[in-house]
Amino acid sequence: MIRFNSALLANAAEFTGKYAPYQGIELAPAPGGGVYVTSTDKGNIAFFGYDAAGEADQCVVVFPTADLIKHCRGIKTADRELRISDGLGKVTTFRKSSSEVKETPVQFSSVPFPELGPVIQTIVDYWKNQAPLSSTCGSYDSNYVAKALKCLGSQGDSVCISSFDGGPMRLQLPGEQQVVLVMPQEKIPVPALPQWLQLYGTSRKTEERTMNKDF
Repeated sequence: MIRFNSALLANAAEFTGKYAPYQGIELAPAPGGGVYVTSTDKGNIAFFGYDAAGEADQCVVVFPTADLIKHCRGIKTADRELRISDGLGKVTTFRKSSSEVKETPVQFSSVPFPELGPVIQTIVDYWKNQAPLSSTCGSYDSNYVAKALKCLGSQGDSVCISSFDGGPMRLQLPGEQQVVLVMPQEKIPVPALPQWLQLYGTSRKTEERTMNKDF
């Protein structure tokens, strides 16, 4: 049985690839409890989600089918939980005075998920060994950041991003002909690297990463 915040699965579906082994989303037990939700597209981009209150008794890879994602997608007015058991997914929407359950089949992949654990450990070690350039960063309105990326991204395949000490975020094309500045909402301490991400892949061995079609 696997149980966790369904919105993590819907978000992870945004970062899957078109071909195996990148089509699936890995659901895995985390060290000390909780559930990891991971996806990637050929290593160009990767999503890591973690539900500390979730439960998982094995590691599986699921396909983000249209019906499954439709039921799992997060909403602002309620919490949603996905429970997978015996090949069936049950998404429960918890409202203040009621709850709603929708069921949908879950398709499992027989292709192993890419081994990202060693990659993450290399990145984490690199970050830990670097002297911090600043103790503060900016908190930016996500709508403005998305607007800037959409504007510049429509004119080039690459966007340069830089920000210092919580000041304006500078986005520009490599050709230096256009610059967008996103002003910070506030200056805050640089967020700590989540402990759960530091532990990703540290306690699982390749032979333990099983994909069970009969789960």
